[in-house]
Amino acid sequence: MEMIQSDLVPNPKGHYSQAIVSNGLIFVSGLLPDVAASGVQDSFERQVRSVFERAQQILEAGNSSMDQVVQCTAYISDVALWPQFNEIYASIFGAHKPARAVVPVAALHYGFQVEVQIVAEVNAK
Repeated sequence: MEMIQSDLVPNPKGHYSQAIVSNGLIFVSGLLPDVAASGVQDSFERQVRSVFERAQQILEAGNSSMDQVVQCTAYISDVALWPQFNEIYASIFGAHKPARAVVPVAALHYGFQVEVQIVAEVNAK
């Protein structure tokens, strides 16, 4: 098992790793948008894009990529955001269609509207 830390993403504030590589997979912890690039008051679309940019940076640090994502769990702060999330998600992943769950929740940390957790395959070293 290997802990992954991208220098492009701030260190976690809690007792967890950005990601763990184990048995050929990378497990990316729940990610919130970048406050500097996409503040809480920013649009939902910018928050979603920011979260996936962070995911990409962590995946690359773990020798993986967005094309290797096998599963994504997204938490959104309002079920009414689901159609918009789906459009943005499709534009990010294109023809690639990982397994996915979208979970509407009452609230997310710091007032954000989206949090994403990802599992992906890792390139052989």
